[in-house]
Amino acid sequence: MKLKMFSFPLVAVLLFSGVLSAQERVQPNAKVFIEGSATVDASNAGDKATYADFTIAIAAALMKKKVPVVVVTDPEQAEFVIQHTSSAKEDSTGTKIAKIAFGSFSGTSKFEGSFMVISKESTAVVYSYNVKKGDFQSAAESFAEHFKDDHIKKGKSG
Repeated sequence: MKLKMFSFPLVAVLLFSGVLSAQERVQPNAKVFIEGSATVDASNAGDKATYADFTIAIAAALMKKKVPVVVVTDPEQAEFVIQHTSSAKEDSTGTKIAKIAFGSFSGTSKFEGSFMVISKESTAVVYSYNVKKGDFQSAAESFAEHFKDDHIKKGKSG
């Protein structure tokens, strides 16, 4: 008899926790707003570079990778907010020349991005992702693909 009384509350807790985690997921066709900051130039150059708006690259990547969300331009209409920060660092001219001289034609830049997907209702971070790639387009596409595959399709939080 004691075993039955113990198992009922345990089952109720497990069912309730499953309901909570399902609510904290981005459901297909959810409305998302992309909010970010300017890309930081992390190189040692005296003249700092300017970069294209990473927010636009993220929106394009979400569409290209067919992530099942609706990107909205009004934050009041969104159910989730995607926040991001990014930095880029290009090799100096001397480093580029040295790479060419020694036969290394590897990338001449490094782009880093960090992402958080936040529920506007609960303010919980429902997904986060960090990436290091050679350019901002690859970084945005990597986020989009992992967001779709890991979080929306498989339902993992992260």
